This record gives sequence, structure tokens and C-alpha cells, in this order.
Amino acid sequence: MIDYEKDGDGIAHIVWNNPDGPVNVKNDAAIAAFAEAVDRAIADETVKGALVRSAKRDFVAGGDLMALYAVRTLDEAESKVQAIGACLRRMERSGKPFVAVLNGSALGGGLELAMACHRRIAADAPHLKLGQPEVTLGLIPGAGGTQRLPRLIGIAPAARMLLEGKPIGVQEALKLGLVDAVAPAEQLVEVARAWVLNSPDAQQPWDRKGFEYPDFEPQSLKGRAFFFNAWPQLRRKTPPGDFAPGALLQVLGQGLERDIDAGLAIERRHFVQAVVSASAKNRIRSQFIAGNAARKQKRRDVGTPPFEPRRVGVVGAGLMGGGIALVCARAGLQTVLIDRDLDTATNGRDRIARTLDGSVERKLMTAQERDAILSRIEAGADFGLLKGCEVVVEAVIEVADAKTEVFNRVVAAAGPDVLLATNTSTLSITGLGRGIAAPQNLIGLHFFAPVDRMALVEVIMGRETSSATMSRSLDLLKRLRKTAVVVNDGPGFYTSRVVAAYTREALHMLNEGISPAIIDNAAVIAGFPIGPLAMGDLTSYDLLTDILCSLASKGQGTASDSQGALAAAERLVTAGRVGRKGAGGVYEYTANGKRIWEGLSRLFPPAASQPDADEVAKRLLHVQSLETVHAMDEGVASDPLELDAAAVLGWSYPGWRGGVLAHIDDVGPARFVAECDAFAARFGKRFAAPASLRERAASGAKFHANGEVA
Repeated sequence: MIDYEKDGDGIAHIVWNNPDGPVNVKNDAAIAAFAEAVDRAIADETVKGALVRSAKRDFVAGGDLMALYAVRTLDEAESKVQAIGACLRRMERSGKPFVAVLNGSALGGGLELAMACHRRIAADAPHLKLGQPEVTLGLIPGAGGTQRLPRLIGIAPAARMLLEGKPIGVQEALKLGLVDAVAPAEQLVEVARAWVLNSPDAQQPWDRKGFEYPDFEPQSLKGRAFFFNAWPQLRRKTPPGDFAPGALLQVLGQGLERDIDAGLAIERRHFVQAVVSASAKNRIRSQFIAGNAARKQKRRDVGTPPFEPRRVGVVGAGLMGGGIALVCARAGLQTVLIDRDLDTATNGRDRIARTLDGSVERKLMTAQERDAILSRIEAGADFGLLKGCEVVVEAVIEVADAKTEVFNRVVAAAGPDVLLATNTSTLSITGLGRGIAAPQNLIGLHFFAPVDRMALVEVIMGRETSSATMSRSLDLLKRLRKTAVVVNDGPGFYTSRVVAAYTREALHMLNEGISPAIIDNAAVIAGFPIGPLAMGDLTSYDLLTDILCSLASKGQGTASDSQGALAAAERLVTAGRVGRKGAGGVYEYTANGKRIWEGLSRLFPPAASQPDADEVAKRLLHVQSLETVHAMDEGVASDPLELDAAAVLGWSYPGWRGGVLAHIDDVGPARFVAECDAFAARFGKRFAAPASLRERAASGAKFHANGEVA
């Protein structure tokens, strides 16, 4: 795990070198080996100082998330940081200079290690990122990150980095004082050695008498005002159920006003609580474990040769088609963008160019990278341009006949073996396959908008879709760096039917006379980025009416009880309130923002008694979980890990809740069924728990075993 050597000038080189993978991870074995190397350097009187380095592309990636996921007790959690915490303090107070040689990114526990060194020298590399992303996984730093970062760069910038969890580049880190020097990668070691040989004062600033924070003191007027204002700002963004952000703010408020050792002890107490919290387990499972599982492509047919397309086509240059073309070209693929005429296709390419210009302005890519991506996109109206394309994605209007015509023109141009993908979110893949000669080559690839930022793609298998077509599609999505969830064909597939259940329940409540402010605020308090009625305004109620009618006609799942919701949607459309694309919907929109349409109370007279936000949130959450169980019972989907990841990545289900099935686990299957029964008695049969869920409640079985992965 750790290589150790002493050079001719008496400098110890402590090199992280994980033999089992491409990145260095702070697992128990690595921590023990590192502590042994540190103690060796400290005890050796001939050692003048030490360089902490990495033999990998990056420095140290952070803690062992799988080990933290498996932790069940506070004592177990504390054991994960006790040894490294003590080691870092020995290093800091050894009197010998330790330098972190940052050849690559240092995130989480890796940055904590670097901050405990007396100096940090980083490579001048665009890929190098520094950050404390723990909060995005429901955790907080446990080896000094909350205490050293504010003492290095100031309380305000440190709080922002910790609470947002976003990494920063090396030049910003230099300006903040997070790194002390930047050097070309090939000169890093020599620059670090020179600093050690100059016999610097090897003492951390916070261990010196009279230490002052770079921006303001915690107990100053400015400091007290900062923390006084931080709490309401935090609660506007994150609900109390998301444990880590609140814990972070507490640690900062309590720890920074004390000396470093007292602050570290406070951090450790809150860290162990975060590790065992439901929100941490949920985030790690749905965001980290599910992502790793998707990358392993366990559904891929091993008998299908790797699919490595060089040329792809996209038919439809609108927002979705343009987004798909962008990610294909960004992945290095020659991309043909087709639409009904040259002007429309060119406009689509121009929209892509504007998106890339924005990325250049935000310093997410260079102008040269933008130009290279655009050079790979050819726009036109001639289907003959699709010759040589190994895969073509259709993204035209949601009309079956229009799509069938496109498929046949694609096959005529690209050949009978082309992989045909449709971006439909509603039309049956099996039904579309009946209109082409080779339905085994057709698959649904349901991208989410904006395509360049949304990680999820729902892969839909038609009845005739071959395993080879699925495998080739998974290879393509891996190339595009997308997370795939594979489902079978069915009304609304998986994501669309569950999102429809969410919106439908909000419309049921609107029809009951419940205030739209209560409905949308309850959703936001529950952790959703936008309320279902505000989302309905964006989707438009004429389109929603079509979707809900289609699902209701199938009579499956919670859609079998749709009358009240359909009545509400139709009433809005009849009143001319189709949503934001028209005069407005539930809300009216002005230059000053949105407000509830003043005529809404005439359409939906307010109920005499209004429910509290907790009941409304339960209805919105429970109905999504029920719809997911129905989808599983119908054979549309089967993998709880995939389905929960799809909820979080696809429609921004609150990550700290872990997903629609994790919600049942957290409530408890028996209690969940009892609450659904009570709702069914009051609001309708859509809340009736299916037999499979009742069996689960009786046995106590959960969808996810806490701390364990199958």
C-alpha cells in the first residue's frame, strides 16, 4: 500500500501505491501502512523531512466508502478515523517538515491528509481537483477537514466548499491558500525537496500562539453574524432529514471557536453520527454503489463482441436530439445531425455551439476542446449522410407513424444491421418494432434533459429486442459516460409512469381543494427541487392530460384510479391554463416571479380543512413507491438498486432519501402498508398496497439490506 525510501539527502519519500487498483483509497490497511511509514520517518534521526507522494495518476481519492457503508455502530465508525486522525497530529507536531506532493486530485480524505502536511505543492494540471465532497454522500469529513480547511483559507470560503461539496481547480486553490505553490508536474518532487532542505519551520499555523483565521474570527461580530445567517440559508436548501449539512454547520460553529484538538474531537463525534445515519446509507448506495454496478454492466451479454462505434447519427435536431448529438461528439464520435431541412438542422448545431460557448466561459473546457467537438458534428437534411453510421438515435415528435417513417429511412441509408434507438418517453417499443423489418435491432434509449448534464438513460427492451442490441447500447452509453437502467416495455416504462404518479397525485389533491402552495411547498420541504404543480406548468397540462389518459386506459398500478386528477387537468386546459407555454397554469408568471393564478380558487374551491405539509408529502412519496412496486410486479423492472438510482438521477428524487424503494425501507414495510391502507380508505384505491408488498411487510424483508450489498 505504501512505498518508503530515504534519498541521499535524508528526505523520506512516503508513496501511496495501491497494488489493487488505479486509485489510492484510505482503507484500514493503507492507513496502518501510512501511519507506520510516518512514525518511521519521525523516529529516524537521519531523516530531515518527508514527501508524501502518489504513484497513481491522482494523489489520494479518499476514504473506503464500502467500509463506511457497512458500518452499523458509532464505535465502528469512530474506529475508521481514530488511527488516521492521531497519525496526522503526530505528523503535524513532529518538528519535521512534511510536504504533500499533489501530482493529481486530492478529494475527501486525500485532501485531509494533504492539509495536515506543512506544505502543499501541486502540479499545474487542468485535471487536478481539490475538495471535500463528503456532504454529497451524506457524510462529513472525519480526519480534520472541517477544522484545517477554515484555518487555512478562512471560514467563509471553507464553509462554502464543505457545504456544497464541489471541488476546485489548482489555480483557485492557490489563490485561496489551499496550496502553497504550483509547479510543472515533472518538477514537483525537486521543488518539494528544495523546500524541505531549506530547513523550514515545521509547525502548522494553528499550533502557533496567536493564530488568527484568514478572514474573520468565529466569535467576532462578523463571525457571529456569519453563523447566525448560515442556519436559515441552510434550511432553505436542505431539510433536517438530510443529516450531513446540518452536522457540518454545527461542527464549524462549535469547533472553530476552540483549539484545533478540541475542534477535531467535535468533528469526530458528528462524523460517527453521520456515518450511521439513514441519509448517508441512502446516498452512498444510490449514488456510489449503484454507479459502480452500472459501470460493471452486469446485464451485458458476454457473448456479444464489444461495440465500438465511430460514426453515429441523430435524427431530430431539437433540444433532445441536439443534446444527444452533443454528448456523442463530446465522447469523440463522428456525429451526423439530421432534421427535416438544412436550416432546422443547422439551428440545432448552432444551439450546441452556444451550449459549448457557455462551457468555455465557465472554464469547464478550452476553446480548442469546444472547436474539436463542433468539428465532429455534421448537420444536414439528407438521410444519405447516415451511410456508415453504426447507430442512429431517433428524437422526433412523439407520433408513432412519424417515428416508423424515420426508422425505415434510416435503415435504407445506414443498412439493415444499424442499431436503431428511439428516445421516446411514452410510445411502446414493441409497438414501434412492428413497423420495421428488423425489430430485434430496435431499442429505447430514453435520455433526460438537459442531456449534457443528466447522467441517467433509461434503456427499454421491446419484446423483440435482442440481447445483442441491448449489449451494444450499453457499450454506447458507457462511451457517453451515462448511467443505464434497463427495463422492459410497458405503459410509461419505469421513469415516466412513476413521475406521472407523482404529478397525478398532486392533481388529485388540487381537485380536492388543497392549496397548491401547500402541495408544492410540501414537496420542496421533502427534498424535491421543484413542486409537482410547478413541474406540471413546465410540462403543460394538455400534454399531461394525454399522458395521464393513456396510462389510465391501461388500468395498471396507481393509474387505475385517475378520475380526480384527469378532471383537474382537463379543467385547467378548458380554462386556457395549459402552463408556461401559454398564459400560465396553476401559477401566473411575471417579471417579478410566479404566484398562484388568481382565478384558481374559482376552478378549485378551497377545502374547508387543509392538511398539514407532512400528510401531503407522505401522499406524494408513498404513491411513487407504490407505482414502483407495481412496475416490479408487472415485470417492467426488477433491480431495486437500479430503480432507486434511476429515481435520484432521473427525476431528482431526494438523494438523501435514497430512492422510491429505500423510502419503503426507511418507513418500514409494515408501517408503510398500514399508512397506505389508511390513505386508501380516505383517498381512493390507488393507495391499496399490492400483495407482494403485504408479503414483504409480513416477513419484515427490505429492498436493501442496511450496510450490505448483494
